[in-house]
Amino acid sequence: MPDTKPIPVDQLKLDLNNFRTVQQTNELYAVQSLISIHPEYFWALMESLIDDGYLPTENILVLRGKADESELLVKEGNRRVAALKLIHGYIPSSTISIPDTIKNKINKLSIMWKTANGQVPCTIYTNQEESIVDKIVTLTHGIGEKAGRDRWNAVARARHSRDVNKSSQPALDLLENYLKIGNNLLSQQAERWAGDFPLTVLEEAMKRLAPRFGVSNAPDLAKQYPSIQSRDTLDDILRDIGLEIIGFKEIRSTTKDFATHYGVPPAQSSEKASDAKSQEGTARSSNGETNEARNQSQDSKSSHSHATSNATESGDTEDTAQSNATKGAEKSGQPDGSSAKKTAAVAVQDPRAVKRILKVFRPRGDNREKVVTLRNEALKLKIEETPLAFCFLLRSMFEISAKAYCDDHKANGGPSLKKHNGQEKPLVEILRDITGHLTDRNNDKAMVKVLHGSMTELGKPEGILSVTSMNQLVHNPKFLLTASDISTVFGNIFPLLEAMN
Repeated sequence: MPDTKPIPVDQLKLDLNNFRTVQQTNELYAVQSLISIHPEYFWALMESLIDDGYLPTENILVLRGKADESELLVKEGNRRVAALKLIHGYIPSSTISIPDTIKNKINKLSIMWKTANGQVPCTIYTNQEESIVDKIVTLTHGIGEKAGRDRWNAVARARHSRDVNKSSQPALDLLENYLKIGNNLLSQQAERWAGDFPLTVLEEAMKRLAPRFGVSNAPDLAKQYPSIQSRDTLDDILRDIGLEIIGFKEIRSTTKDFATHYGVPPAQSSEKASDAKSQEGTARSSNGETNEARNQSQDSKSSHSHATSNATESGDTEDTAQSNATKGAEKSGQPDGSSAKKTAAVAVQDPRAVKRILKVFRPRGDNREKVVTLRNEALKLKIEETPLAFCFLLRSMFEISAKAYCDDHKANGGPSLKKHNGQEKPLVEILRDITGHLTDRNNDKAMVKVLHGSMTELGKPEGILSVTSMNQLVHNPKFLLTASDISTVFGNIFPLLEAMN
């Protein structure tokens, strides 16, 4: 029988294998992940605890450790316990951006409040009762939504089904591998998509894409990733599913093939494949030179040309592009099909982090030609030597992108560049309207999370890369920025630039 009693918050251990996200290495990372998935819910819960104290409507479910029975592992109630640990200071908040309103409330908490909320009611199970706890958790999150609960989404349900019920979940396997080694996404995106991603869209896409990537079915696609043909193309599709550029509408369209936009050729039917093999055999016997050899040569040239084009567009010099293309061609010819080595990570404040983000930035749509030109010029700059020039280009990218976005959505009531009196709006106001439009469409909660940090940074007058600061660079004779300032904050504002393009 479980034991029910109050337990001090600091004696409770957060579950590092919480199904809401991937496995974490410590409690700080676990809290950061819980916040990144649904920040608005987490901060609302935390503020409610501060305002009303812990209301004992439900007990925290706790499981005693297997190796050490004094260890008390939280199996249900991780968000509540995480919020209380932050409030009490048991988890350092220096790397967590707590909203100022909540910070101020924490600083004003009385000793009486801290004493009254220093422990919470817990129902404690022995480690032999783990199956009972798992069943309670499954029923809680698998059937409907409880009041005050942040319901498990598709990712959490799939992770629970795979890890507890041992059910095959190829879409989740592919997603988790992509989040670990994908080189076309931001760290913030990887953290968020680990717990909140359109997984059912990915499942349907995988069924249609598998034969077009040279594998038989969706499970094989997940199993062979990243050692598959055109891995970078698949990464781009995964990213755009996460950004909700690709959804069920695009995948199920009968008039437009979503994958051809990424250069994915149609799957070859078995009859055509058989004819091709027959013709290939005839060509071998009559010409003495195999079609396979010629095809490999053509593929190598095509791969070389494609890699060179991509590298040059990203702002590399022609020599660098040629070098990268050659390396890509060599790796594509490896007999074991292994992928390229992982790129060494760089610190947030390193200017190279900015260039890596810009290199995977691919503006799309009408009136984006100048945005591409500005991006290419920005890539040629050495930010540590030319921080002001980089900021001038960056501000121009935001302004041109904002105008293009407004033109895109003018016909359907999108944001306007002008006020009601005909005067042009300030850039920060236009960007705020665009952010609202991006997040309001289809009640897009995912986009709210992506763009919250961007608009916060761009909109605050004292921000390092706010619109105000970038304007000051033009008009104020003494206002300056350093390369480290740019590198530190660029990742925060980039998601809005990407979303407008």
